[in-house]
Amino acid sequence: MSLSYYRTRKPRSNKTATRQQQDSNKTAAKQQDAMNATSRGNDLYTYYTITNAEFSGVIDKYNVMYYNRIIYIYDYHLFIRYGDKVYMDANGVGDIVMSFSELQKNEHWRHYYDLSLMLTNNPHLVIKDLEYSSHYGYGEYPIYKEPRVWSIDTAYIEGSYDAKTKKVVENEYNCYYKINPFDVEKMECASQDGLNIFTKMYMKRYEINSKTFEKKSVYYYTFVFDYYFHQMKEELDELSAFFEDKKNMANLVALNEMKGMDGDVLRMIYISLISDKSKYDKHIDELCNTEMKSTEAMMRILCV
Repeated sequence: MSLSYYRTRKPRSNKTATRQQQDSNKTAAKQQDAMNATSRGNDLYTYYTITNAEFSGVIDKYNVMYYNRIIYIYDYHLFIRYGDKVYMDANGVGDIVMSFSELQKNEHWRHYYDLSLMLTNNPHLVIKDLEYSSHYGYGEYPIYKEPRVWSIDTAYIEGSYDAKTKKVVENEYNCYYKINPFDVEKMECASQDGLNIFTKMYMKRYEINSKTFEKKSVYYYTFVFDYYFHQMKEELDELSAFFEDKKNMANLVALNEMKGMDGDVLRMIYISLISDKSKYDKHIDELCNTEMKSTEAMMRILCV
């Protein structure tokens, strides 16, 4: 096609542009409905909670000495699971859609998938950058070759493998998908030939050819599991404290019903028993200073 075509063709009308935008919005809305998605946002990001899909990823940041200075090299495996199919994007290889059972057959893919689940804070949350693409796509040592706008909330791995200083770094939005995650719903699994080609390319990765994967995978699983276990313990401790406070507040309501119970005494017991006082200060004030019925007080406490 000659350059003169581009110079002389008429610009697209506003009506056409508006119609195309409306069609695009309708398609996006259908995709969101199909994947049971809800959204909220601000001027920079839109946050999508998608209960029918699972988002996870692993980024491995290597610290390497190069001419007396530290440089960074990145490796990544990103996953989207939707029903029985899994989208995977592997650094240096590319992306593919396969069945979940197919992913489980490959020990390398299964290893990184398991790590990704332990590193991801909320597997049903995906975030779209509205104003700009991730800065991780640029710079002297970029993670990605192209701008990306869809990210997930994960921790990542950092340090020197040789020096055994690898650790998990929390809360970094650095796992970015190359695709629109909503497109996975319509994507089909690769053919057997396509899967064979992808597998052949993947098996050329350095950690496989150098036969370091087995030792590395044990080391990685150990410290990532320690991180995951610590996170789970913190969540359980918070839940335990939450329910313990509820129980103690219920006991205080019962104590308040006793004849001769003084408000100052009740407050002293409250101070010694309740861990999260910011939630219940208002309620203990009402309990001590008003003639609130026990049933009403109990309902208010249960709703906190």
